[in-house]
Amino acid sequence: MSASPYRINGRVIQEPTSGQWLSRSMLDVQGDNRPIYGPVRAFQLRWQIDSYQQWSLLVAVFNELQSSGTAVVSLPAYPYEPYPQATGTVYAFREYSGCTLGEPVVGEFFDGYPQDIELLIANIVTS
Repeated sequence: MSASPYRINGRVIQEPTSGQWLSRSMLDVQGDNRPIYGPVRAFQLRWQIDSYQQWSLLVAVFNELQSSGTAVVSLPAYPYEPYPQATGTVYAFREYSGCTLGEPVVGEFFDGYPQDIELLIANIVTS
């Protein structure tokens, strides 16, 4: 099993169960009726967990990394040229700097245990 390609400030983090680029909100509409979007994007990571220990580990990693204010993250590349959208079987990863990390949020509890964790990485300039 190889190491996770997901990294924050050079530190490998646990491979998420899922991850996705989030849609940007429309800021305004130009005179020719074209939408205007902000220059930054966000990426959401989600882990399915089955113990408090996994939750505690992810929160501890966040507490170590979030103190600098911004971070360099390695995520699947947003599909802009010249970055390839895929390498054949998996998406290419790219480093983005100046990103901000949201606080890890635990999802619903079932039978007294947390089921998932979500982490939002924002302020990502993709172009």
